[in-house]
Amino acid sequence: MALEFGLALDFGTERAPLADVLDEYIPLLELAEGYGFHSVVAGQTFPTRPGYFHLPSPFMLLAALAPRTGLRLGTGVTLQPAWQPLNLAYDGAVLDQLSRGRFFMGIAVANAPDWQRFDMDKATVGQRFDELLQAVKALWRGEEGFQGQLIQVKQGIQPLPVQLGGPPILVGGQTPRAARRAAAYGDGYYAATQYRRSAAAEQVKRYRQALSDLGKPSDRPTVAINRLMFLADSTERALAEGGPYVSKVLRGYAARGAFSRGGGAALDANDPQLLENALDEVCLVGSPETVCEQIEQYAAIGVTRFELRVAPGDMPSELVAQTITLAGEQVIPRFN
Repeated sequence: MALEFGLALDFGTERAPLADVLDEYIPLLELAEGYGFHSVVAGQTFPTRPGYFHLPSPFMLLAALAPRTGLRLGTGVTLQPAWQPLNLAYDGAVLDQLSRGRFFMGIAVANAPDWQRFDMDKATVGQRFDELLQAVKALWRGEEGFQGQLIQVKQGIQPLPVQLGGPPILVGGQTPRAARRAAAYGDGYYAATQYRRSAAAEQVKRYRQALSDLGKPSDRPTVAINRLMFLADSTERALAEGGPYVSKVLRGYAARGAFSRGGGAALDANDPQLLENALDEVCLVGSPETVCEQIEQYAAIGVTRFELRVAPGDMPSELVAQTITLAGEQVIPRFN
């Protein structure tokens, strides 16, 4: 089975200015590119206090990376509340131009606190997201505006993206409506870091069924997933070396109740065995052989691309490089 592997890097930190963080990551991107990784993606959050987080401006970040790497550049994911259709269409087109057609966009609807902060009406969030996606795709195709019930755009945009019809859009979300939205208005489905494998499996089934209902190819659609990853020559060493950094990220998600969907026992942020309880469903931590067995399980449910969070929790660069090297030498070749 042929799978694609990219990097989902964590850029937000208190330990250094962003420019220094980018300088630290460039050798890692070069290492990954040499091993045949597909892409690098940046997530989006809206931080309100210091800490460890995704940045609020992923497009600006990717624009800074565009001349410094040959990897494809993506958002994994950007969030609906930050965007009005015209600025999303313009910024996406410019980023595609800057990257010479290497941009793809993961996007999701976000959550209630973000809707409240951006003064969005919960009752119309879903329909507005549907129309946002339709409007952006219409503008990227070169159409002269868009007319929806909630969103109206007068006139088209210039410049258009390099990619004919616009960059691919991968749509996230865990609800049945999100699966139908991805099938109707997207070019693929995107599962987030906190989605359990069992929840992702159910959503992929819905997505493929929605594609089939629309008369679109459904045998092997693009399905990307973010997974926390740390590799070492043994699972015991991986847990010892990478466990504290991976657990730092898991605790953040668990504290927000982000693992509550998809069945399985709830994950407690204060549980000293949090990482061990998350291994089977949420992250890829272990030896290359062990992780390859887990990746096969994801491939069996229809995942075609992994965006790997190999630098969690302010992990030192030498440990990040260890994971990239082991993945490049012992994981990627097995699936290509």
